[in-house]
Amino acid sequence: MGAIIYGIERRKGFVAIYGEVGVGKTTIIRAYLEKTSDRKQKTVYILNPVLSFHGLLTDIFRSLDLVPSNDDSAEMVNQLQEALIQEYRSDSTVVLVIDEAQNMPVKTLEQLRLLSNLETSTDKLIQIVLIGQPELITLLNHPTLKSLNQRIALRATIQPLQPKESQAYIEHRVALSSSTGTPLFTQGAMKLIVREAQGIPRRINILCDNALITGYGRQQKPVSISEVREILADMDGSHSSSLVKWAVGIAVVILLAIGVFLLSPIFLPGDPGVSQVSLSERERQNVKPVPSEKMPQESTGQLEGQAMPMTSSGSEIDRPTPPSVRGRVGGLMERTVEKVIDTSMSDGKLRDHTEVASKPIQSSPVTRSVKEGDNLSQIANEAYGSSSRQYVEWLRRHNPQISDPDIILPGQKIVLPEYVKE
Repeated sequence: MGAIIYGIERRKGFVAIYGEVGVGKTTIIRAYLEKTSDRKQKTVYILNPVLSFHGLLTDIFRSLDLVPSNDDSAEMVNQLQEALIQEYRSDSTVVLVIDEAQNMPVKTLEQLRLLSNLETSTDKLIQIVLIGQPELITLLNHPTLKSLNQRIALRATIQPLQPKESQAYIEHRVALSSSTGTPLFTQGAMKLIVREAQGIPRRINILCDNALITGYGRQQKPVSISEVREILADMDGSHSSSLVKWAVGIAVVILLAIGVFLLSPIFLPGDPGVSQVSLSERERQNVKPVPSEKMPQESTGQLEGQAMPMTSSGSEIDRPTPPSVRGRVGGLMERTVEKVIDTSMSDGKLRDHTEVASKPIQSSPVTRSVKEGDNLSQIANEAYGSSSRQYVEWLRRHNPQISDPDIILPGQKIVLPEYVKE
């Protein structure tokens, strides 16, 4: 505080204040500004230093209620000098405070030196206070900022509080907030807060506030070391990380339980479903459809020519499926033929249903994605071994989305059903 007061009131020009995060740099400068609020002093406070020199001049003009005559930075500096001379003659001090100055671009800081040239023969017309973290020291040592660094008249570093100072700080804050004078923290809790805060006032405030809230929730007064340890675990993330581990573990157990349930015999399909799947696979792999015109004529003729034996009552006697028919089909087709023939025996329509049974049973159609350069004739040739018109038309009939066989788009899905001669 002393360096700030001396540098501003003696019109030294540049003052630099360094300090770690949370040590109270901004608090100190604001305390000074409030203390001098009754004086003839105008303060321009820059909270966001990430701006160009022209942007900085614009903020200064706005804070001083000045209207730039034009948008040229050099003309704005000349106009600002005239305004500062008027303030100086009226015994008023203009202070430019740049907070978080370590974030200001190097080019802007280098041009900031131009403002320090605004002076009389004895005094600087504008007082500039740079407030920043220790990185500001490194920034000012940049070769480009050598001239600016040499113009800084006063430098001050705000150090963290010592343990005794930290405890005195807590006791002072407690005394201001407590009307009964009853201690709010046990000695163990106080020592733990002082040790963990490492002399940073902001961290002291946060730890004390969170510990008081936790103690209030537990109806614990004064706050004990247990509450302080809990909030320290929360702040360091160890408590939250353990919760995350528990949550992940529970999620894994739930997923495993769901998987076991889905794979249990209750949920799995029974024999009929399994039989259908295996038969379907057999269809696609082993069964080759036998067109009706290729069926041996003697088998059909034999069936047509033979009369069915009759019982004394006039009804036909059931007889087993002819081996010639059963031998032509396998798997699911055999089962289908038997069912059809057994049903048709009583009606005397063995021939008709034998023809139905001889038709191939269709397997699930295959789907193919269209690639770049594909056409329908090429796909028909790949699927059926020929690109003749009948196969192309077969594909078009089962893919109504294709209006022009010469225009199919890459990525389009084409259904390739098993070809059945009509």
